[in-house]
Amino acid sequence: MNRIRHRLIEEKFLWRFLIYVLGLFIAAFGVAFATNAALGLSPMNSFPYVLSLITGIDMGLCVAFLLSFYVLLQIFILGRNFRWIQLSQLLCAFLFGYFVDFTRLLLGDFVLPTYFGQLAFLLISMICIATGITLFMSVRLVPLPSEALVAAITQRLSNAKFHIVMIVVHTTVVTIGLLLSFLFLGGLFGVREGTILSAVMIGKMIPFIQKAVSPMLTKLGIIPME
Repeated sequence: MNRIRHRLIEEKFLWRFLIYVLGLFIAAFGVAFATNAALGLSPMNSFPYVLSLITGIDMGLCVAFLLSFYVLLQIFILGRNFRWIQLSQLLCAFLFGYFVDFTRLLLGDFVLPTYFGQLAFLLISMICIATGITLFMSVRLVPLPSEALVAAITQRLSNAKFHIVMIVVHTTVVTIGLLLSFLFLGGLFGVREGTILSAVMIGKMIPFIQKAVSPMLTKLGIIPME
């Protein structure tokens, strides 16, 4: 009996892990579509895009380095309250970074002509990112370092609210990206109207996608019933 229960637990964990990886992959595809749309990336991805343009390093690696830096910031912010199991975020960071480069390779230089084509790509990007976030958040394994950083700051500042801290962090990252873009590239790159639309719309899309995804995952026994 214990052996059967142990096997079921292992199978459930395997499914949760696969859903988690699928979520990262779909979210990375969203980054690829946003890059090709050329209307600006989401706040957390615009900065590594600018870094990639400045340094010539693959964007996925820049994403991984930035997410790894967020883990270091968590250690600094939380101090002794930082749990070393949270270093597993580093694996998540480099896996997501790899997926960003891989999906950009798959999509190549494919674009839709006209501004409406760019908007269509941007919409696909937002849907992919919202779907990916919904999937890997639903199985509750390892948070992305960007979300974990916001949680760490919220924990440190007892009166702070999560969504307010997230806005401040996003604004800071975008501002740094803008400054580097003008300083090293002589213009505006990675931050446009698509950045603002992504910041507003992705969060609004997630609840609708959750309503479609969560019942399926619950029915399969991958996530518990609320």
